[in-house]
Amino acid sequence: MTSVTIPNSVTLIGSSVFNSCSGLTSVTIPNSVTSIGDYAFGGCSGLASVTIPNSITSIGKSAFHGCSGLTSVTIPNSVTSIGDYAFEDCSGLTSFTVESGNTVYDSRDNCNALIETQSNTLIQGCNNSVIPNSVTSIGYAAFYDCSSLTSLKIPNSVTSIGLFAFVHCSGLTSVTIPNSVTSIGDQAFEYCSGLTSIVVESDNTVYGSRDNCNALIKTKSNTLIKGCKSTVIPNSVTSIGEGAFSGCSGLTSITIPNSVTSIGRSAFSGCSGLTSIHCKRTTPPSIKETTFSGKISTLYVPKGSRSSYQSSQWKNHFDNIVEE
Repeated sequence: MTSVTIPNSVTLIGSSVFNSCSGLTSVTIPNSVTSIGDYAFGGCSGLASVTIPNSITSIGKSAFHGCSGLTSVTIPNSVTSIGDYAFEDCSGLTSFTVESGNTVYDSRDNCNALIETQSNTLIQGCNNSVIPNSVTSIGYAAFYDCSSLTSLKIPNSVTSIGLFAFVHCSGLTSVTIPNSVTSIGDQAFEYCSGLTSIVVESDNTVYGSRDNCNALIKTKSNTLIKGCKSTVIPNSVTSIGEGAFSGCSGLTSITIPNSVTSIGRSAFSGCSGLTSIHCKRTTPPSIKETTFSGKISTLYVPKGSRSSYQSSQWKNHFDNIVEE
C-alpha cells in the first residue's frame, strides 16, 4: 500500500482504520468526511502527506500518533475538537499551521505550533516551533520526540510545563527556565541526551540551578529533578528525583555528595556511557531496584564504608566497590 483515495461516500474515518499501515505514504480525504477517529492513522510512519479538508470538525485521540514521515500539517478552520496526543511522536514535523478563522485553535505569530486559543496552551509543537510570548502553558508531551529541535526559548509568559513535554528531544542542547514557571511535570525533559546546559533564571521562586550546577532543582525540597551530562550536583541537594538523569547517554562519571539521602526510580536508567560513580556519603543513600539499569563498572565510596555498600542494594548494580 502506498497511496489511498477515500471515496466521496465516506463521512467518517473510523478508529484505527489505517493504524500501523507503515507502507501508506499519502492519503486523500474527500470533503464528505467530517471526522477522523481515534488512532485512525496512528503508527503510519511512512505517511508523508495528508490534506485535512475544511469539512473536518473533529480529529480523534492519537489520530496521527507516530506518523514520523509527516513534515507539515494544516488544520482547517472547521476543526473544533482535537483529541489528546493527536500528533504526538511525529518526529519529522517542521511546519504546523492553523487556518485563520478557527475559533478554537491557532498558530499565532507564525509559531509553527498548535495552540488552544482560550487557554493559551501550546498543545503540539514541532522541530521549528517558536513559542509566542502569549502562551501560558506547554502541554502534555507537546514536543515529544522532536529530535531535530536544537534550541527553544521559553518565554516569561509560561507558568507551567506539562508531563513529558520535551521527552526524547535528543537534539536539544540547552534549556533556560524563566522565573515565571511554577510547575514542571514529571519527566518533562527525560531522554534529552544532548543537553549540556540547564539554567533557571535567578528570580524563580520554585526551581533553581544553584551553584551553576547545570541541573534543575526543586528549591523547597532540595530535590534534583533533571540533570544532564555536564551536571555537578551541589552539596545542598538531599535527593535525586525519579528519572533525573534518565537517557543521559553522554554521562560518563558523576559525584553524589554526602548530602544526598535518596535516589529515585530510573534516576540513572539509560545512562549507557556511565562507567563510575563517586558517592561521598558513608551511609548508602536509599535507592530503588530500577535506579540504575544494568551494571556499572566502579562505585567509589568513602574509606571505611565499603562493607555498608556491599550489604545494601547498591551491590547489585556495580562490578567493583572501591574505597577512596
